[in-house]
Amino acid sequence: MDGLLDNILIGMPEGTANLQLPDPELRDYYRDEQDRIFWVDSSIDENLLSLVKMIMRCNREDKDVPDEDRKPIKVFIDSPGGDVQALYTTIKAIEMSKTPVWTINYCTAYSAAADLMASGHKRFALRGTNFMVHNGSCNYGGQVDQVESMKKYFDKLSKKVTDNFLARTKVDPKVFKKKAVSDWFFDEEEALEMGVIDEVVSSFDILF
Repeated sequence: MDGLLDNILIGMPEGTANLQLPDPELRDYYRDEQDRIFWVDSSIDENLLSLVKMIMRCNREDKDVPDEDRKPIKVFIDSPGGDVQALYTTIKAIEMSKTPVWTINYCTAYSAAADLMASGHKRFALRGTNFMVHNGSCNYGGQVDQVESMKKYFDKLSKKVTDNFLARTKVDPKVFKKKAVSDWFFDEEEALEMGVIDEVVSSFDILF
């Protein structure tokens, strides 16, 4: 593994028992970076763009690697949703990526997180997980012309996200329009039936 971190620990002279070892969270971070694992475990915001950076970096590293031999990026998701702009930018990065991006729901994928889930090249859900989709919402503030401009932009962006979700799943647009007026919840088996995911995980060997 642990390449860099292991090198830090090798060859320590005697008498350094009090030397502070690397923080466990930092160690996990470097391990995940090496294994191409990314965690979306809070609300989606501009921090999701770190995933875009990882996707670009991995595609650069894989430039001379045949598509079928590329090591996948694994995105583990437990999120209530969040910012549509950060979501859409990430969706387009996944779409452009030759390096495969897997999305895995390990607890909940609500709102924008469900859209992110549906965008993976391979999509998985653990047993006992849940999903929720609905029409996008946004609070506007400012002068009337500013509010109108913001609403027009948000509506256009929300439509792009919805169109992507429908294109990547088997959900009927008429059913979506009816159900997504309010929060529409469904479990992993329903997600599989509707084509939101490709597989319900029966063994962690599939993922690691």
